[in-house]
Amino acid sequence: MGIRTTDLVDPEIGMHLSLPFSTGLASQEYLVAEEGVIRAHEEGCSHWYIDLSLPSDHTHQWTAVRTRALISMAKNLGVRPIVHGNFRAPLATEIPEIRSGVLDYMGREIDLAGDLGAPLIVHGGSLVDPRPTESARWSALQRFIDFMEQLCQTAESVGVEIWVENLSHYPRYRPFTYVFTRYADYVALRERLPEIGLIFDVGHANVNQKYPLQIFRDFGRSIKAVSVSDNDGRSDAHLGLGRGSVPVGEFVALLGETEWTGVVAFETRGTPVEDGVRDLRHIWDQLGLADPA
Repeated sequence: MGIRTTDLVDPEIGMHLSLPFSTGLASQEYLVAEEGVIRAHEEGCSHWYIDLSLPSDHTHQWTAVRTRALISMAKNLGVRPIVHGNFRAPLATEIPEIRSGVLDYMGREIDLAGDLGAPLIVHGGSLVDPRPTESARWSALQRFIDFMEQLCQTAESVGVEIWVENLSHYPRYRPFTYVFTRYADYVALRERLPEIGLIFDVGHANVNQKYPLQIFRDFGRSIKAVSVSDNDGRSDAHLGLGRGSVPVGEFVALLGETEWTGVVAFETRGTPVEDGVRDLRHIWDQLGLADPA
């Protein structure tokens, strides 16, 4: 494994924004990795996303020279990476030969995360079916969990932490449905992989279902990070907080109730991270929640 940026970052560099419940703040700006780390630094974030779904950052685009240069840049700016895996990877496909190829591909994502000293965010993929039935959804979920058992073994062997991210729930009117979207999916994953890490996407959880706050109550200890944005409940829009129907106040209250701490990532297109931090801080104070000692 390569040099870890977590061993290199000088915590005294820069002035980072913070929240009472955050161990770090991350920005997802959908930028090339080298541009993203600069933007995160400018916005006062301690972390930034390297998005492997961007053509510029696909795994084959990474050379040893590029990786070393990015490690140096991150060290100088005092910002740490989070590798956001390619959400298009069909982890739950019914075709064994494709799953085998995806496992090889995801191995390269793990290698990159290891070289950068970063966690790797993994998504459940999708089920392609014009009329997805409940049994088909369940079969896809089981294939995803089977896949994750293999992937976690690979990640553990090189010291990379995996965070599984929930996706938006599209039960109808789509030629596909995402895998790993609902409370029952968390239960099934936890039964097979009780130690796996999670990242809870606040906006995704709001799409086409009653807001599943129970996920946080029951699985909060496994949730390493949250990704925040808003939407109208029909599709994932990545709006700024308060511009949609996400019950942000209830969610913040739950953070206080459970005494959760972790990384808070902002995926709010067109809304600065500073605005999101201010909004969450305002809600926290309005609720009368005490800052940790």
